[in-house]
Amino acid sequence: MGKQERRDAKTEREATKQQSAKEKATKDAEDAFWKASGEGERSKAQKKREDSESKKADSIAKKAELKKLAEIEEESMSKKPVNKAAPKVTRYQLDLQKEEDSKHRQQAMEVKNLTSRREVGADEYSRMLESTENTNHQDDTLHASGIEQAIGALSVRPDVEADKHPEKRAKAAWKAFEEKNLPDLKLEKPGLKLNQYRELLWKQWLKSPENPLNQAPQ
Repeated sequence: MGKQERRDAKTEREATKQQSAKEKATKDAEDAFWKASGEGERSKAQKKREDSESKKADSIAKKAELKKLAEIEEESMSKKPVNKAAPKVTRYQLDLQKEEDSKHRQQAMEVKNLTSRREVGADEYSRMLESTENTNHQDDTLHASGIEQAIGALSVRPDVEADKHPEKRAKAAWKAFEEKNLPDLKLEKPGLKLNQYRELLWKQWLKSPENPLNQAPQ
């Protein structure tokens, strides 16, 4: 081997030695950096792998959180009450309601009439019986005429709604009331004269809702 070859080989060895020393210095500097930052003796590849795994775990956690929020929102929406349209009232239902209201009014009227019939107390009834026994027979026709005159006087009261024939309407109502209630009154209070029964019925009729004079104008 010549001098030139030996010189070239020596130069190559020195260059290789310098490159190795340079790489070692770089590695030692990196290791010192990671050690100073608290990472110990871990390699860069290990650090990258751990960073990648951490990012992947964060991504999975975020996806799980978003899925949970979506489930909660869906459950909340399913629990909200659905507004149902109010059921339509049919004509048949309206007729039933009107019929029920009419029954209630009729029952109230019957109760009021019954209360009115019972307003004559025992003392007044006894007085009427005594009067019947101690007086002569009176003309019931004359008494009826007096009631009709009273009907005529009441039917033209200024607070009663205008009517072409108020006396006829009042007389018809009184006649119907008398025919309806006289039999019951005779059973409740036996022994009186017809004109006395009519007098009691007259008092009841003055307060009865069947009396047109007690009915509010339509």
